[in-house]
Amino acid sequence: MKRLMIALCCVLLLTVLVAPSVAAVVPYTTYTYDIEGNMVQSPHAYVPYDEINSAKIGLEKPLNTVKDLFVDDEGMVYLADSGNNRIVILDSEYTLVGIINAFVNDEGVPDSLETPSGVYITHTEIFVADTDNNRICIFDRYPDENGEYAFHRIVNEPESDVFPEGHVYKPIALVVDNAGRIYVISSTTHYGVIAMNSDGKFNGFLGAQKTSPSLWDIFWRNFQTAEQRRRSVSYVPTEYNNISIDESGFIYVTTSTINKINQQGSIRSKSSAYAPVKKLNPEGEDVMMRTGFFAPHGEVNINFQNMEGDAIAEASTIVDVALGPNGTWSIADQLRGKVFTYDEQGNLLYVFGDKIQSALLGGIDTIVSMIYKGTDLLVFDKTIESFTIYKRTEYGDLIAAALQNQRDRNYSEAVSFWRKILQSNSNFDQAYVGIGDSLYRAGKYEEAMEQYKYAHATQNYSNAFRNVRKAWLEKYIIIVPIVLIVFFWLLSKFLKYAGAVNEKGQVTKEKRSWKEATLYGFHVMMHPFDGFWDLKHEKRGNIRGAMTILAFTIVAVIYKSLGTAYVFDPKNMGVSFISQILAVLVPYLLWCVANWCLTTLFDGEGSFKDIVIATAYALLPLPLFIIPTTVITNFLTLDESSIVTLLFYIGYIWCGFLVFFGAMVTHDYSLSKNILTSLGTMVGIAFIMFIGVLFSGLLAKVFSFVYNLVVELALRL
Repeated sequence: MKRLMIALCCVLLLTVLVAPSVAAVVPYTTYTYDIEGNMVQSPHAYVPYDEINSAKIGLEKPLNTVKDLFVDDEGMVYLADSGNNRIVILDSEYTLVGIINAFVNDEGVPDSLETPSGVYITHTEIFVADTDNNRICIFDRYPDENGEYAFHRIVNEPESDVFPEGHVYKPIALVVDNAGRIYVISSTTHYGVIAMNSDGKFNGFLGAQKTSPSLWDIFWRNFQTAEQRRRSVSYVPTEYNNISIDESGFIYVTTSTINKINQQGSIRSKSSAYAPVKKLNPEGEDVMMRTGFFAPHGEVNINFQNMEGDAIAEASTIVDVALGPNGTWSIADQLRGKVFTYDEQGNLLYVFGDKIQSALLGGIDTIVSMIYKGTDLLVFDKTIESFTIYKRTEYGDLIAAALQNQRDRNYSEAVSFWRKILQSNSNFDQAYVGIGDSLYRAGKYEEAMEQYKYAHATQNYSNAFRNVRKAWLEKYIIIVPIVLIVFFWLLSKFLKYAGAVNEKGQVTKEKRSWKEATLYGFHVMMHPFDGFWDLKHEKRGNIRGAMTILAFTIVAVIYKSLGTAYVFDPKNMGVSFISQILAVLVPYLLWCVANWCLTTLFDGEGSFKDIVIATAYALLPLPLFIIPTTVITNFLTLDESSIVTLLFYIGYIWCGFLVFFGAMVTHDYSLSKNILTSLGTMVGIAFIMFIGVLFSGLLAKVFSFVYNLVVELALRL
């Protein structure tokens, strides 16, 4: 017992000591989103490893307002220490090796940096965005024997007539391509990225953002002077705040304001018009791929609560973009302290970070810059004036390996890695998409379709189905014309038969057979005025025929729910027959009741029975278009969805016209009076629905009161 007690005490002590440290290792939740926009937790792809501050670097004067990080091809780290007017240079082990602040310029005059905000390294030079001096300073990349970085030259503000009068040049970030062209972000320039030659000659603007005036701005603009309109912020494109460039020369730019201005319309939009991050080609066109469930805009659920329980109901504030290994890239959300990582196709891979206590290792309070150093991610936190090193985990390695194998076209290897990822995170929809993509590229289209279906990736599913259909058509091409010929031959035979029956039915009869009454609906479809007149006065139709058409419509609606192809109805979780029946009966009955009530007051000649019969006959186009359209969804792709939409619209519009003219003929109204009556009928439907909801709510309260009263009496007795 003594040994047992000692062992228990040891276990308890270890639990107390270890539990906080384990919790402190990763103080955030890593997650992604499914196609419905629901957060799905995942294993950590990156975990905090170490925090590098002024003391660890070996700085006598602590860092102050660092605005940019950069890592060169040798692993050296550069910090734009804006508050101290210097560039701090670290080796690959994060030890101080040099500082750039004062120098002698090309005129032989002592000079210094003033609030440098951006730094970029080429193979031979260090480019510094010397913000408050309104220039770019260029130094030698490697120090001399005295440990100093030789000054090379200054690139001043480019000269051009396109800059407005009084323009102030404030470079805050820059990149340089392989040809030596310089691309600059100026905090006061609203016309896009400034492109210059290596000597500073202005080439033009790239990727100007779209303006976003409100309705009030558009109205007020009519009363403004020309000068007021020129200065109006609402009509000035939003400026960028950061920039990066990849090995191919594509430029990634970010903005933190345009997504907020248009957050309601842009959070789930894949349009590039109001995107907070863009990928620009040398012509300034956005070529970013946005094939994921949601566009790369940062947070999808803008009401998501962080670990402290705080909900931030705003779009992400994107302040930087970092280009990582294996085609991945990340954006920094300063508002939430999160890092969002995507692949080349724009698919969200994982999200990590949170605005929690900055004392915890890995806590991100105010991101200002981030950069990849190999597979490590360095994130600078303005609040604590230090950067955190995040190491990629085994789970992150699996994702990277899967992506790299896809890039290298090793599709079988990519599939094996995606399957390993699913063993760690079965809710990662992107893994199913990755498997599907690998199978698709390997020509295994049917297997790819199955994987896409797991992730509800309908566009990918449609693309794979197109290839399956193509292969089937190549094999059985002769079947298609035969089926079409047989179908149209049978259709023509049926229409001739229906026409013959309706022609014989012109003879006046006291009683119509079920066949005659039902087939008369085809005559009403093609000749609505004569058809509805004879329907009422010649008794060409009856209740049996009307109810048959109504039942046929219900069957068609149920079949639509059951038979629509997956690609056109991916969220179908099953069919409720009652709901489908009510979806037809409720609007039908509401129209009949409301129209009868209104026309009774406005001299309508039709009885309630006449309205019921005429409205039912007017429904016939619906099943005649719904059923064949539902069938052909199984043979079409998403790119051909306009055909399906067109056929559905034709059916509903045709039905609407028949309902309208049926009421007009039944009540012997003029066109204008029937329009007013139809509008009044719709108002009546809304009123009946309101009364129904009110009455049902009242009944529920009465039932609840009686139930509670009975329960109370039973307890007391």
